Amino acid sequence: MRKSTLRSFGLGLFIAGSAMFLYDEFTEKPSSDRIAASSSKGNIVKIQKDKLVSLQKEAAEAKEQLAKIQTDYNQLKNDSAAKKIHSYTLVINRGMDSEDVSQSIKRGGIIKDERAFERFMADKDASKNIQIGDYKLTSDMSNQEILNIITRKK
Repeated sequence: MRKSTLRSFGLGLFIAGSAMFLYDEFTEKPSSDRIAASSSKGNIVKIQKDKLVSLQKEAAEAKEQLAKIQTDYNQLKNDSAAKKIHSYTLVINRGMDSEDVSQSIKRGGIIKDERAFERFMADKDASKNIQIGDYKLTSDMSNQEILNIITRKK
């Protein structure tokens, strides 16, 4: 074989290899690191797998946060319903003693333990200072506030 023939053959192989490289480099090919998804309009969106995994993690975290927010909201809603403030008009008539007053306040939902309220009044020596009248009480009042109202102390 002649040198010129070998040179021509080698140059042909080089040109063919270069052409294949350029074709491979500049044409889109399906890749294992890319995922194609079609939208409702038929357009195709391509995304890399690592970006897809990242977006899936973000979506899972967002779902967890939403679930926590919903749980917190429901708990807050239940707590506010449980802590509803009751209002009651206490009527103190002539002849009522501290036990009668305590029982009436408990029936109105203002206090939970009438015995504790009676002891509180006894400790303050306020049983003899209870005044006849109508008194507007709420369940968020302290024992001292209730006592101040029914004894008309300010």
